[in-house]
Amino acid sequence: MSGIPGSHWLEREDFGKVTVVRFKTPKILDEETARDVFDPIYTIVGIGRIQLVLNLKVVEYLPSMALGKLVMLNRKVDAVHGGLALCELTPFTQEVLDTTHLNSLFNIFATEGEALAYFS
Repeated sequence: MSGIPGSHWLEREDFGKVTVVRFKTPKILDEETARDVFDPIYTIVGIGRIQLVLNLKVVEYLPSMALGKLVMLNRKVDAVHGGLALCELTPFTQEVLDTTHLNSLFNIFATEGEALAYFS
């Protein structure tokens, strides 16, 4: 398990072809933070790690700009025929995805283990 180079917002762990990215920040408050959080994940996709699990266990606040970055990440992964799974959503994050009807766009799992199993 390691941090993503240059990012104190995320932690990365590879399981074979699947990369798990764990968010370490509970709140993505502004555009700069959203960029700092999501750009390294886009880079992971760019180097060929296209099966991703995002663990959102600590995320307490996800503003619309972060939702947009999440949708863009989903598009990037789809464009290279990869997969994206979200797991361990907090009640707030789940409510935001439900309210915005984005929950149907993502593969959402209760646990990280279930999300990893999705790719096997």
